Amino acid sequence: MFKAPNIKGPRFRKDHKSLLTREVFEKFKKSHPQQDLKFEDFRKVARSCSKKMWKTIINNRDGISLPIGGTIFIGSVKIWKKNNYDIQASIKANKPIKHRNYDTDGYSAKILYSPHLAKISGRDRSIWSFKGHRDFKRTLSKQYSENWKKYILPTNLYKVVKDYHKHRERNYRQASTAAATETYNEFNL
Repeated sequence: MFKAPNIKGPRFRKDHKSLLTREVFEKFKKSHPQQDLKFEDFRKVARSCSKKMWKTIINNRDGISLPIGGTIFIGSVKIWKKNNYDIQASIKANKPIKHRNYDTDGYSAKILYSPHLAKISGRDRSIWSFKGHRDFKRTLSKQYSENWKKYILPTNLYKVVKDYHKHRERNYRQASTAAATETYNEFNL
């Protein structure tokens, strides 16, 4: 028998913390004193820059390299959640029914960041997964279900960096071979 969740129970939300605060704005003004900028304009510029970045990350298979170092890209990983129940269908059938992600063969998109991909030396050579902004997640969700095979499929999350370099090198070789065959002229040596 399926035990339905308490729909009328209390709801708790996590505290939302914005990065675009007055303190950050004051630090920016101290480091760039020649800029005559208002706080609202500062927020608009930061948001538009962020929007351009996440759109490029979604459209470009290899992600983007950040100027401060590191790479952000989208990876396809197998869904490992065991209890992802479809609540409405489970209540109707009176037994637990799990969500099946048939559109993407059971894979989901993860936003991954690594400082190692930008060839930064040091102790911190790991991969982090993080949650993006609401618009970023929604747009990625739509794009991912349409073209999920486009993104890098790491075989093992501990070897993500190695897989990333292998896929990137393979794509580079294919593109350079195609370009070389188009411009090849056997009479002009």
